[in-house]
Amino acid sequence: MRPEPEQQTRIALIDDDDLVLSSLTALFELRTDCHVVSFSDPLRAIEELGRFPVDIVISDFLMPELNGVDLLKQVKRLQPETARILLTGFADKQNAIRAINEAGLFQFLEKPWDNEQLLMVIRNALQQKSLRRQLAEKVRVLDRLVKDHTDLAERQKSLEEDLETAAHVQRSLLPPCFPEIEGLRIDSFYRPSQAIGGDYFDFIRRKGQTWILVSDVSGHGVQAALSSMLIKAIFHEAGSVAEEPAQLFAEMNARLNRFLPEGIYAAAAAVCVDERNCTIRLVNAGLPYPFVLRPGRNRLDEIPAPGLPLGMFPGVGLEAYEVRSIELTAGDVLLVASDGLSETQGENGEFFEDRQLRQILNELNGSDGSELIANLTESADRFRDGRRPTDDLAIVALTRTN
Repeated sequence: MRPEPEQQTRIALIDDDDLVLSSLTALFELRTDCHVVSFSDPLRAIEELGRFPVDIVISDFLMPELNGVDLLKQVKRLQPETARILLTGFADKQNAIRAINEAGLFQFLEKPWDNEQLLMVIRNALQQKSLRRQLAEKVRVLDRLVKDHTDLAERQKSLEEDLETAAHVQRSLLPPCFPEIEGLRIDSFYRPSQAIGGDYFDFIRRKGQTWILVSDVSGHGVQAALSSMLIKAIFHEAGSVAEEPAQLFAEMNARLNRFLPEGIYAAAAAVCVDERNCTIRLVNAGLPYPFVLRPGRNRLDEIPAPGLPLGMFPGVGLEAYEVRSIELTAGDVLLVASDGLSETQGENGEFFEDRQLRQILNELNGSDGSELIANLTESADRFRDGRRPTDDLAIVALTRTN
């Protein structure tokens, strides 16, 4: 069964000799699956070719009213992708050359033509048109890919600008410095693993006390950063009414369990400093245990302080948070850090905590908080061996100065 004319290759034949038209029509219908339309009037052919597309136009040169070169020039204007073939006599070669230049001729053939040669020309013309169509489609696909890439690049740039703004806003939430407390110096460090992160530290002062919070929201990126903003607000709200560190965490847990997205929680530690005598109480809720470096006694003490992370479970009371009193003498340093320090990974997947953390802390015993943080983070970075950090990092160090 022959395909429908709309699906067939269409060939238009234009010649004022009916015998030529009938011969060519019979040839193509017998030897090809092409749909053939023929015209003995070149002016009518131009009129019809303005209405429906064809794949190939074969035109005689010598015709009344309009010669083949001028006809094919008009076909080129009407249907630029159509293959144009000119039939000429031996004496018309100069006109064939003109047709090549002016009408974008695909090929010219001399009369009388050779059927096999003509069929080969038709096959070549159709193959070339198919290749042009495929090339055009690939160019369109490439153009779309370029446009999509440009759009993605623009969106990426916009996203980076938004993240930079968000990072600036998040950094502004961190205190620029800690308060001056006689006999105590407080140093800190913060580094997100991405543009923005979920680690956070802050302080409030009330009734002769400074309460310091270090927190680490589960996860990374935007959601963790937004959650850290919520923690700031809840810390200041709960800290304004709580009388004890355990009460602070119980109040914060109730609020965070209500407002944090499902599956999100915050590990945290709170340090309560009595500014009159520098006595310290500490409560922990899932952060790695703090360390106290005691150079006077050449000791490194880890403070076991268990506690449930904030926001994980509802109805957690004061009994879930054990308060530890810590005595610091001159030169002692209390170090509180998120797990971005202890879980720094080396090239073999080993953790900094397992391989080097205690060894380096012992080596740094006698450094003040600022020196301790600088050398500790530098050692952790060397342990990472140039790989990008996979977790946010927040550190607060309290140094007893007298």
